[in-house]
Amino acid sequence: MQTVRTTVELDKALLRQAKQRAIEEDKTLRELITEALEKTLRSPWQKKAVRKIKIRTYNMGKIKGTLSREEIYDWL
Repeated sequence: MQTVRTTVELDKALLRQAKQRAIEEDKTLRELITEALEKTLRSPWQKKAVRKIKIRTYNMGKIKGTLSREEIYDWL
């Protein structure tokens, strides 16, 4: 895996919690942040809930007749 360096600004308290969690899990801060990002990016947060809508349709019967566009314009 190719890695790159980047700078991220974090709240002091959040960084302190992350460092503490990394120590508790016997991981580096890099490993902890990488795992959190991978987990977040794999999650379905991007998928919005899709609401299915049922649309009722009705049979309107057979077509009574057909008019051409010109006939419709003449009628109007």
